[in-house]
Amino acid sequence: MNTTGKILAGTAIGAGVIVGISYFKNIKRASVQLEVVPKAYLHSLDLSALKIRVDALLKNPTRATFSIKFPYIRIMYQGALVGSSQVINKDIRIPAFGMVVVDGMMVEAPVLNLLSVTTTLAKDLKEKKPITFDASVITTVNLGWSRIPFETKQQVTLKK
Repeated sequence: MNTTGKILAGTAIGAGVIVGISYFKNIKRASVQLEVVPKAYLHSLDLSALKIRVDALLKNPTRATFSIKFPYIRIMYQGALVGSSQVINKDIRIPAFGMVVVDGMMVEAPVLNLLSVTTTLAKDLKEKKPITFDASVITTVNLGWSRIPFETKQQVTLKK
């Protein structure tokens, strides 16, 4: 191979590396901009357990399309774990500049756990007063070439 061919090959490889690095930086930045808006609803309360249904609106304000694993939800009350959702191995695709609603995620908390957390919580649930929980939404963003863990914590008010 002559010198001109080597220079062209080197230039093409260098340009490919620069384009690749730029693409991966943009995709990684997009994953951080995922916005999660959870809403919690009282599904049922009986002698065995409190069941909370969580719906989440996932917003992608970027030009990158990516997928995430089905979100895992953890509900805390005054720093104590109330309950968590099931782990589901399912991918959810979020389009560029788009939104996806993930609904029907169930969090089950045994009543004995609630009584150990606080008697005030049990009393407020019985009287159907609004209760504010800390909700953690945990997932993994799949960028194709890598997977990045993603977690957001927000307060949600339990609705009837």
